[in-house]
Amino acid sequence: MFLINVSIVPREVLLALEQVRTHLRDIGIDIEPQSLRGAVRHYIETPGKLLRPLLLLTFSYSIDRRSLINPKILQAATIVELLHIVSLLQDDVMDKHDERRGVKTPRALYGDGKSILASDWLIAESIKRAAQLGPEIVEYLADVAQRLSVGQALDLDGEQERAAEFKTAPLVEASLVLPTLLLGRRDIIETAKKLGRSLGVLYQYSDDFSDEKIERGNVTAVVTEIKGLLGRLRNALGEAFTPFEKLVKTLVEKALEGSLTVARSFIT
Repeated sequence: MFLINVSIVPREVLLALEQVRTHLRDIGIDIEPQSLRGAVRHYIETPGKLLRPLLLLTFSYSIDRRSLINPKILQAATIVELLHIVSLLQDDVMDKHDERRGVKTPRALYGDGKSILASDWLIAESIKRAAQLGPEIVEYLADVAQRLSVGQALDLDGEQERAAEFKTAPLVEASLVLPTLLLGRRDIIETAKKLGRSLGVLYQYSDDFSDEKIERGNVTAVVTEIKGLLGRLRNALGEAFTPFEKLVKTLVEKALEGSLTVARSFIT
């Protein structure tokens, strides 16, 4: 299932996303033993929607049309996907998933232990890459990782409503905050943070509904907040904001339809 026509996402973003795919393909190819390499590379070789890199690259493009040739932006997009893979590996173990996206999970193939070690390896890889972007980026991403851990703990405790703000939202938030830091747009960082959190909560609500038919009564409030934050960013960025605005509105529409999280790809 495909959700987003290429007419919505600028060609420059698609080309940058392909560069991120190339960066990801080389990660962990020389790891020994093979079982650890297989666990580390499993979700790299069976990629998902790449939502977080797509958001990061489109937002960067809307801030500065020249930003997608910046190696730091491409590195940031790679890092958010690596941290997302970490969350998948850990989620598989904690929720005992034997299958995801129609294929066996690393825990089913290599065991829980190798899956946890693979997540450790990818966290270390993310830290090394973040260090190239500066100490502020490392500190911010460490905070993101801590909030993800809180979200997983809340989920294990059965507190799904509270978990929504932490389990998915931090990495979506990072996809918007990293461009503001790397491109020097601190004037919009707080709005970007709020929008990222709201989008992450909406995504988690959509995921809960598609997996367990759990309906959230405050979805309308979240969507209203997203629309208001989009308006604030449009005021700050002007017409240049259009590509990102179109992308987010499409994602919101698909979330309300219930087709957002079940799609294998966003790009047709």
